[in-house]
Amino acid sequence: MNERASCRGLADETDEELLRLLARYPDPAARADVYAVMAERHRPVVLRFIAGRVDADDAPDIVQDTFVDAFRYFDRYTSLGPPYQLEAWLVEVARRRVLKHWSRGRKERPGMADGAVEELKERERVVEAGHDLIRLERVHRLLETVFESLDDDQRDLYRLRNLGGLTGREIAARKGEDPNTVSKACTNFDKLVAKRFHVLLLVRDGGTRCAVLGELLADHERQNGPGYTAALAERVVEHYSTCRTCGNCSMCRTTQQRLIWQAAPVAIPVILAAAFRERVDLAMQEVSDSTGVPSRSPQEPPSPPGPPDGRPPAPGNGRTIRRRAVRTGAAVAVTALLALLALRALNAGAAPNAAPDQRAAAASAVTSAMLERKLVAFDIDARPPGDPNFFVGQGRLDMSRKPVRAATHVLYDYGEGHNWTPPDIVLVGGSAYVTPDNTPATKGAGAYGTTKVVPVTDTVTDLSVRNALEAQWLAQPADLAALIAKASGFTEKKVKGSGPTLRGTAALSDLAADPTVGAFYRPYLKISTSGTATFTLTTDSRHLPMSLTLNIPVTRTDGYADEKPVDTFGITYRNWADGRPITATDPKKPTPQWGGTA
Repeated sequence: MNERASCRGLADETDEELLRLLARYPDPAARADVYAVMAERHRPVVLRFIAGRVDADDAPDIVQDTFVDAFRYFDRYTSLGPPYQLEAWLVEVARRRVLKHWSRGRKERPGMADGAVEELKERERVVEAGHDLIRLERVHRLLETVFESLDDDQRDLYRLRNLGGLTGREIAARKGEDPNTVSKACTNFDKLVAKRFHVLLLVRDGGTRCAVLGELLADHERQNGPGYTAALAERVVEHYSTCRTCGNCSMCRTTQQRLIWQAAPVAIPVILAAAFRERVDLAMQEVSDSTGVPSRSPQEPPSPPGPPDGRPPAPGNGRTIRRRAVRTGAAVAVTALLALLALRALNAGAAPNAAPDQRAAAASAVTSAMLERKLVAFDIDARPPGDPNFFVGQGRLDMSRKPVRAATHVLYDYGEGHNWTPPDIVLVGGSAYVTPDNTPATKGAGAYGTTKVVPVTDTVTDLSVRNALEAQWLAQPADLAALIAKASGFTEKKVKGSGPTLRGTAALSDLAADPTVGAFYRPYLKISTSGTATFTLTTDSRHLPMSLTLNIPVTRTDGYADEKPVDTFGITYRNWADGRPITATDPKKPTPQWGGTA
């Protein structure tokens, strides 16, 4: 290798040879060429990893910081030693950056329950393969629709930036315009395209769960014909930002968040491809401006150099090049989510177990507060998308009677282009009153089908009734009390302006033996890899639950073993003490009872 290596020649070298070259040659210019090849080769994998775990507007910063961390590590320690697993090492650097990002307590995402960001600090998003060609093709088709919603000037910029992959400075040079002005315009344009794409996801979902949105889409088509326009996008944004019919349309925001998170690992690297390229270039510039000859001798290391444990570098502090002028991305709302808890890290660093009386006191405070309010509504996400037993929806609890009564509206999937109409299921005593929901296709007297009564047992085979039972079991006071009372590594962290956040890990064998909640946990005794359930419960100043996140590691046999190794359940509580008591359904006049103020 000459003092100034050729990037074209280096592109044919393996990762192992590139790392060996870094170890041999201290010249900053030669190393910069190696860095460029490394970044070009492994950037897609790093982008997919980061895009599935953070908001789009934060992703470019984290991409830049990841490569800055990596290059500075190489400048300090020369290279990696055997086994030369560069790609895996870069992903680990990115993972640490993502965890640091959430540890900073970044802003809440619109539509998320209080404490959701705190939960995200402990979790990692479970993402499907970002290179899935079918999903990639769908993203490109949707972007073609977004293109049709742009005006002529915006289409010209789209062709240069999104199709041509040009950076802001390259576009400025081509047009003979001020680079700073063009770069700022590109940043704003990236946000616009991402926003239009995210709104389009909700539009394509068709308002299957929100009748108001469905009517808005139908009205736009009647007036303007089929098609996605800028005006329609603005009307949809206004709807889920201000609509009072659906409670500020939290239903639409939640639906959109879930759709965004499903698409993010593929969509964000495509939409922000030029922005990410700019950020990697900035990372190389930042390192070259602040470093010179590596500190170690230019000899090939016989073993991995670096810190004693051989781990990737911890994320650095601060930035020497300000990002905000070139900050890109679109505001992305979450959903759901859909996440992998860092269980080993949590278990390895678990705090000493709290005394039984402390746990008993915490459990009593929560359950007493719930029982005092008698009524509550909740939203639930159960298991990762794609799991045969996955479901989402809403429900209510009536805790004024024993056993606790429930009314639920839950079903598999997020709509996926067809009507999402879960049955109305009321659980009273030993019976489930199941009423089919025929809306929005049918109105009036035919809106609800014939009610059937299903006997309730722990082993009921009717999937819709099973989903309703699981929603009831997880949300009720008895489940929260069991998790807290049986927890090891239990912590109770005071939160300013709110109630305590409770965390712990309970043995599944203990939970399964509890007569009030055992029916839910017993099946996991056979498939859990750890034999434990880890939870985070946020409460308000009155000790009323705000959100519950429950994670159970599982052994999967459905092809998702690597992508979905944890069953995650999320519950958000709302509308305390609102509505009427839950009663057995009158088959002659079925009336939904699962709404927040039913």
